[in-house]
Amino acid sequence: MKLFIKEGTKRIDYFQFSNRKDITELIIADTVEIIGNGAFHNCTNLKRITWGACVHSIGRHAFGRCVSLEMLHLPESIGWVGSHAFASCSSLVYVEFDDGDYVEIERAAFVDCTGLIYAIFPNGLKCICGETFSGCTKLEDIFIPDTVTSIDNSAFLGVAARQIELPYLIESIEDFAFSYTQLTSVIIPDRVFAIGNSAFGHCNDLRSVDIGESVVYIGKMAFSECPSLNEVTFRSTIIGSIGTYVFKGCKNLKRINVPASAMNTYKRLLPKYLHKKLVGF
Repeated sequence: MKLFIKEGTKRIDYFQFSNRKDITELIIADTVEIIGNGAFHNCTNLKRITWGACVHSIGRHAFGRCVSLEMLHLPESIGWVGSHAFASCSSLVYVEFDDGDYVEIERAAFVDCTGLIYAIFPNGLKCICGETFSGCTKLEDIFIPDTVTSIDNSAFLGVAARQIELPYLIESIEDFAFSYTQLTSVIIPDRVFAIGNSAFGHCNDLRSVDIGESVVYIGKMAFSECPSLNEVTFRSTIIGSIGTYVFKGCKNLKRINVPASAMNTYKRLLPKYLHKKLVGF
C-alpha cells in the first residue's frame, strides 16, 4: 500500500510506523519537517520514498532495516541524518544528496547496506563520520565533495571501490577508514596532517601510495598487510611520528621515496630493514 503523510503534518513521531509490513511506498507531504527516530524502522516491504520539500531532519534508525528500499534521492532541504538512519537496507543500490547549504550525516548512517553501489555526497558536508559505509561491500562509485575535511574511523571499511578521489581540504584520515577495501592506488592530499592506525591496512590490491607534504603523524599498521604495495612516496619534511609495523606484511614493497633533506628523519622513524628501500628526491 501507499502511505500518504497528509498536508499539515510537521513531524512524524518516534517509531510511529515502525514494523509495518503493508507499506510499499511512502509519500511525504511538503509540510513535514522532521522524521523521528525509528519512524519507519523495519518496514521491510518499503521500496520507494517521495520526499516533501521541507524535510530537514531524519532521525536515528528512521529507515533502518527497510530491506526492500532500492534508491534514495535526498532533497537539498535535508540538514541532518541521524546515526543508523538507513542501516542494513540491503537492497539499497543508489544514494544521492542534492547540494544544500549544510548537512550533517551521523555515524553509521548507511552501515551494512550490502547492496549499495553508488553514493554521492552533497557539497556542504564537512565530515564523513565513523562507519558511515562500513560493511557496504559492493560500494564502488563514491563522490566526496571538496567541503569534507575529515574521514572518521572505519568510514569506508570493506567497500569495493578501486579508486577514491580525496578532496584537497581533507586534514585527517582516522583509524581503519579505508581498511579492507579494493583500492589500487591512493593519493593523500597536501593538507592531511594525520593518518590513523590501520587506515589503509589489509588492502590486498593497493599498489602505490603518495602521501602529501603536511603529514606529521602516521599511526601504527597504517599500510600493513598490503601484499601488492610496491611503491610509497612521502612528501612531508615535517614528519614527526610513524607508528610501528607501518608496512608489516607488504612483501612486495620495493621503493620508499622521501625528500632528500629529510632522509635522516625517515631513517630514524622507520625500522632498519626498510632503510635499503629509501630513495631520496
